[in-house]
Amino acid sequence: MAAERRFGLMGTTAHVVVVPGHRADGSGLLDEAQSRLDQLEQRWSRFLGDSEISRLNEAAGRPLVVSTDTQQLVARAVTGWERTAGRFDPTVLPALRAAGYDETFTVVAARTAAPAHDEELARLRAPGCSGIDVDRRAGTVTLPSGVAFDPGGIGKGLAADVVCAELLALGARGACVNLGGDLRVAGDGPDGVGWIVALEHPLPEADGASLSEVHLAKGAVASSWRTRRAWGPTNDRRHHVIDPGAGAPAETGVAGVVVLTNAAWWAEVLATAAFLSGAEGPALIEGHGAAGLSVADDGNVHAAGPIEELRPCWA
Repeated sequence: MAAERRFGLMGTTAHVVVVPGHRADGSGLLDEAQSRLDQLEQRWSRFLGDSEISRLNEAAGRPLVVSTDTQQLVARAVTGWERTAGRFDPTVLPALRAAGYDETFTVVAARTAAPAHDEELARLRAPGCSGIDVDRRAGTVTLPSGVAFDPGGIGKGLAADVVCAELLALGARGACVNLGGDLRVAGDGPDGVGWIVALEHPLPEADGASLSEVHLAKGAVASSWRTRRAWGPTNDRRHHVIDPGAGAPAETGVAGVVVLTNAAWWAEVLATAAFLSGAEGPALIEGHGAAGLSVADDGNVHAAGPIEELRPCWA
């Protein structure tokens, strides 16, 4: 019988479901998952002054010894930047801070003052990842001087991948790790067959309705919305998806993108890149062999890849 738990983590709600095997009980597996996710947050959060990411940003210009988890996070982010031709860029942190997202979202969302002006943000174009060095042998990561790393567009997805794989290694027959909609599933689902995943709608007027449901034997889902993390006064709303070339929240005519692929870190990267590509987002998703949905600001939904084949087959 499946066991599940919800808890607050990484600025969102974590939902972990495990199908126990004969070597492990559900409660113990859930404890392991929660502890591991907490460890990753302690290492990766940019809002914790002693996290490895915070120390890495402070040490820009010189190598810093970090955990293998953080080495993997930075290496994956650089790979995502390369594979999307810079559309996904983890070096947008200065622009993100300037736009107003300089503290946890709970604090930012409660503010009533206007964020920085566009002309200020335009001076904060992302420098890109070409100078970032991950030295696995030495166990170090080096950011170039003046470069700051933001784990926000990849961290939850990678954490879901890591913990899902570790749960199976600990004896689970199946697992789903969902971090605010960025999720990874593997192994047997609660029904003994697969996993049914509802794809959320990004527009508030949809009133909680889902875009679709898909049936996954394994794989990942991640999304990028301009509506989920938005702040500022009504006449000057900002969101967290930064255009690397403009140094400001992107305006692409897209409300949100959801991507389905083999790994959650890659789904999260592709969702951001597709959002920033606007009307060309579905073509980008298909070009990488993934599937997904892009919702325009006017509510029109555009499919990418073989998403119809993933819909559940029941009446």
